[in-house]
Amino acid sequence: MKRLFRTIRILVLVAPFAYFATPCSTPAQDPGNSTPDAKSIPAKSAPADKKKPKKVWTNDEIGSVGGQISVVGTRQDFPKTEKPASAKAAADSAANADLHQQQVDRYKEQMKQYQAQIDDADKQIDKLKNFKAENTAPNGGINPSQAYTMTPPDDQVKQLEAKKKQLQAKMDDTQQDARKNGVSSDELR
Repeated sequence: MKRLFRTIRILVLVAPFAYFATPCSTPAQDPGNSTPDAKSIPAKSAPADKKKPKKVWTNDEIGSVGGQISVVGTRQDFPKTEKPASAKAAADSAANADLHQQQVDRYKEQMKQYQAQIDDADKQIDKLKNFKAENTAPNGGINPSQAYTMTPPDDQVKQLEAKKKQLQAKMDDTQQDARKNGVSSDELR
């Protein structure tokens, strides 16, 4: 509420100054003419009519003008900085081919990693299937550099086969994803 009264008070105090500060445009106040004359009024508007019109430059005239002029657009006489359509298309196709090859390489790398993990699981399964508990060596078949587990070998084989199935499913998903992105199965081999 105090702000409202303060704002009104400021407006009331400032308004008269703003009114009297605006200049009046009467011919009597003009220092050059002490009396208004009918002939002097058209004389004032005459210089306004004699203003030089703005110059509009055409494409033909731009080449002859010196100095720094900014030109919007292109003209046939100016050297072109753009690549021709065929060169631009060739550059785009080369870039697309490079991106496609990078994508193929990435899919191949994923497939190699999955295949390596599947091969390791197969080796461990073979090792567990050929396990013999009859070891008559003096150390009792214990190898201190190898980790041992209390899980029976049959359960370990089941776990490794489940892991192998998951890896195979990931490989299949990767192949499907590659096909969706335009990579054929021949390119992955």
